[in-house]
Amino acid sequence: MNISSDAAISGVQTALFRHDVSANDVANINTPGYRQVTPLQTDRVPAGAGISGLARTPNDSVELSNTDPATEAVEQKTNKATLSANLAVIKAQDKMTGEVLDLFA
Repeated sequence: MNISSDAAISGVQTALFRHDVSANDVANINTPGYRQVTPLQTDRVPAGAGISGLARTPNDSVELSNTDPATEAVEQKTNKATLSANLAVIKAQDKMTGEVLDLFA
């Protein structure tokens, strides 16, 4: 595969992972003492993105979760946009590859 495909595929994987973490935060919004989790995103060389780890937000409350619903809503909207953009790159790459193959047929 080429760099643009690898970058788009890693972007899709990263967006899906970030969305899973956000969904888990939302699912635990009423769990006493739950600490919100934030994925740590990094760049991959030569192109792309990945998750290097997870960070938990400190929570001093034993009775409440510190998950912020507004933050999670923004995170999920951002993940959706990132996923759509990366899928558009993959579709364009597929279309161009098909056109090149048609030239040789």
